[in-house]
Amino acid sequence: MLKQFGEVKPGMEKDDVLDLMGTPIRTQRTQGKDRWTYVFYDNRIRFEKEVQFFEGNAIYAGDIKQPDAVKTAAAVDLVHEAKNREIDEQIARDVEKYRRAYEVYESQVKGDDKVRYVPTFEPIR
Repeated sequence: MLKQFGEVKPGMEKDDVLDLMGTPIRTQRTQGKDRWTYVFYDNRIRFEKEVQFFEGNAIYAGDIKQPDAVKTAAAVDLVHEAKNREIDEQIARDVEKYRRAYEVYESQVKGDDKVRYVPTFEPIR
């Protein structure tokens, strides 16, 4: 199987790859590309190879490609986590700012900030 996989070349159509290698163990479609994974053993050594297709033609045949370190799910999650933290902090600052502004507004409407004259009365005898 390893020698057969060596015959898979970019530019081959899906039918040609199926005729040569048979049915893949796993298929996946992401970002407009089809990825077929083949697993086979040679002297108890496990090989996992993939063929990537775009518009029906092979564009890559070889070892399984790992995403760039920047594009891994964990890296993307860290970036989003940092952005979410910034947003949460901004929301907390805004809530505090508007709470204080409302307290000032409320005291102005009630007139708490003004000194009022309260007459004194003498009791009637």
